[in-house]
Amino acid sequence: MNPVRIVVLLLAFTALPFLADQALAASVADAFSPQLADAPEAQRADALSTQRANALPLTPLYQVTRPRADARPGTLLGSEKADQYQLPGGVSAVRIVYVSRSAEDKPVATSAVVLVPFGHAPPGGWPVIAWAHGTAGVARNCAPSLMKDLYYGWEGLFGYAMLGYAVVATDYAGLGTEGPHQYMSLAAQAHDVINSIPAARAAVPELGPKWVAVGHSQGGAAVLKVSELEHDLRDGGFLGSVSLAPPTDLNTMWHGHAVPIGAAGGYLDIIALGIKAQDASFDPARMLGPGALAKLPAVANEACLDAAAALLADTPAASLLQPHWADDPAVVRFARANLPDQSPAYGPILLLQGTADRTIPEPLTREAAAHLCKLGDVVRYQTYEGMDHDPLVDASFRDQIGWIAARFGGQPAHGNCH
Repeated sequence: MNPVRIVVLLLAFTALPFLADQALAASVADAFSPQLADAPEAQRADALSTQRANALPLTPLYQVTRPRADARPGTLLGSEKADQYQLPGGVSAVRIVYVSRSAEDKPVATSAVVLVPFGHAPPGGWPVIAWAHGTAGVARNCAPSLMKDLYYGWEGLFGYAMLGYAVVATDYAGLGTEGPHQYMSLAAQAHDVINSIPAARAAVPELGPKWVAVGHSQGGAAVLKVSELEHDLRDGGFLGSVSLAPPTDLNTMWHGHAVPIGAAGGYLDIIALGIKAQDASFDPARMLGPGALAKLPAVANEACLDAAAALLADTPAASLLQPHWADDPAVVRFARANLPDQSPAYGPILLLQGTADRTIPEPLTREAAAHLCKLGDVVRYQTYEGMDHDPLVDASFRDQIGWIAARFGGQPAHGNCH
């Protein structure tokens, strides 16, 4: 196990007074979040080789056909035990494939992995955390369940299982199963999260009826949409959502940010392919410059986020985007269709954001919190001084666990909307 991860987990699991020192938390978190753009050339060039070494083979479980039109969401299509992962001691894993729904509300097959804590389930079954991961990529092989480390394994995912929570971690449709992956389609990813719960219970009967949704970045926006959809579904076992650094107002963010340079360009190909997956009329050439377009096939077919960042790390900024790309009608439609804070939620929301996030601007998350409050939601918004996008997950881990434990303990949730 990475010794830095051990330090982070110890900080989260204990009540030492220095935990409140945000400067210490920042130094610990930043220690394991190097920026690809600052890495040596050889390290960046080797990102794709590293990805391939981390990959697991596509088993027959993933080779399912598209479900019938009348297939019930949440239906388990298949499962298998998985012992190839680099898991904490005692934690076991089961892969599942199940029926979910696309952005167009059509049936799709989605894969996921279920992490089961060590020991015997408590009376009533294991408490469940539905994990919605951040950006992994759009290629089929970018499914976290097809990676030895589950891609974001030590960013919260493994820690939850070590604390006695069963974790149901969806890949999202099109990652693992046949695509395309509708990247940043909040309705699609929210359906994937919600429908993973009954399917996981069918495969692992020791799971209890109560669950909380937790997501970061792409997944952070997805779990906000989960809360919105649950307003109509009213699943009595759903206890609320923890959203970390979610993209919210994409239109404002894309107009307000400077043109990304270096490794950040890897996101651009992923975004363009996500728009194309939801809008067949969209031509990525209307958004991307020649440098980004040249790498589009590699990102579509194999390169996941880290490798995509490495591929574009040396691309000149002027070659990444077309002028006024954010005003393209398809881009605008995509941004407007994927706002996560437009309808009232069911259950409380814990919304967490780092103040030094270079991916998601803190003011936009603060505005989203205010919007959710106006809708009447029970929202607690909390910031972490000096935290960037990924380090936020670990810096906030203790607060996440406290909030989650209170939900499973039946305690009332209190917001800070005032």
